[in-house]
This record gives sequence, structure tokens and C-alpha cells, in this order.
Amino acid sequence: MFQINFYRKFFELDTITFFEKIKRALNPINKSTSVSDDNDDNEVTELYGFIWITGTLIFLMFVSSTGANILSEWIHSDDKKYEYSFELLTLSISLFYGYNVLVPLILYVLTTWVLKFPHRLSLTKLISVYGYTNILWFPITAINFLIVVFVNNKSHRLIWNFLEWAIVLASGFVTGLSNLTKLSPIIKKNSLDLTQESPVNRENRLYMIIMVLLAISHLLFTIIVKISFFGISV
Repeated sequence: MFQINFYRKFFELDTITFFEKIKRALNPINKSTSVSDDNDDNEVTELYGFIWITGTLIFLMFVSSTGANILSEWIHSDDKKYEYSFELLTLSISLFYGYNVLVPLILYVLTTWVLKFPHRLSLTKLISVYGYTNILWFPITAINFLIVVFVNNKSHRLIWNFLEWAIVLASGFVTGLSNLTKLSPIIKKNSLDLTQESPVNRENRLYMIIMVLLAISHLLFTIIVKISFFGISV
């Protein structure tokens, strides 16, 4: 682990495979990149996609938030100059990289050493899955510009806020759905193997608890994204 060659395997990815994985990630109910695809180890263990897709998203979110505010001031406002801060960029780095590493890490620790899943989840696979689903956040960066062009946030603040909540929650829903869809098979399989005594009730209970916790964590993350980048004005 103290040699560069140790990390080479996490970045061995050709362009065709990269765009193929992006295409499949665009479908939130596609299970082809599921963590349980044991025969596709090389396809889901790389971290190249996670690093660059998340990095691109961070840049786009910063540009969308600051650019939309500047555009709004220019189109709908008086001569008041919009003051932006690069702190938003550092916030987005901490927020997106933090969430997409921390949640898979907690899930990995919980299932490996606490619940002791018989079929261990791969940490790099979990991070890779979360990284590629970030592609589903990209449309929000363009839609935000369209909102400020057609809606004046000064005179129609309620409509402005409603539309922003709608697009952020919609983006959060599809990204969360994609994560849960790809994690569901392996979590359900392990839950069943751990609860052989009364498979139906206990398996469903453990499976649902884990899935609900993942869904709640993603909902909280979505709300934080809305507040951090688009405010919470009413």
C-alpha cells in the first residue's frame, strides 16, 4: 500500500467502458452495476469514475449556484452587484466527496464487523456505485439557469423556491433510487442468510431497516444540498 503500483488497479479503465458505465448509471433502476455482480469485479472496483464524476459535479454545482445568482441579478435586479464566495466551492468538495465516501464506509463497517454479512460488501464497489450515480445530479445545474431566466426571484420568490425544491428533490430521488437499486440485491441476500431461523420476518426486517437508513441519509443529504447551494428562502 506504500507503492504507487498498488493503486494502479483502481484506475485501470478504458474510455469505452467508462462511458458504458455512465450510460447504465443514467438509468436509476438498472441493476447491471449492482454491488452483487461478483462476475464483474473489474468493472465496479475502479475509483476513476467516482473521483472525476464527483469532481465534475462539484465544479458544475458551484458554477450553477453562483452563475445563476449573477444572471438573476443582471436580468431581474437593479444595479446591485452580486457578491459570491469561493467558500461555496470548498463546501461542495467537503459535501459531495464526504457523503459519497462516508456513507459507503459506514455501510461497509456495519455489514462487515457489526452484522458480519457472510457475503462481504466491497468498499471500493460501494464507493464506485455512489460515484457513478452522481451523474444523475448533472441536469439540475442546467435547469437552475433556466429558472432564473424565466422567474424573477424578487417578485416571484415563492415560485422560485418551489421550483428549486422540486428539481433538487427530484434529482435526490433518482440518485437515491439508483443507489438503493444497486445495493438492494446483496443486502437482501445477506439478510436472508443471516436469519435462517425465521427467514421471512427477520430477513425482511433487517433488509428494510438498512434500506430505510440509507434512504433517510440520502434525503438528509439532498436537503443539505438544497440549503447549501440554493438557499431556503420562502
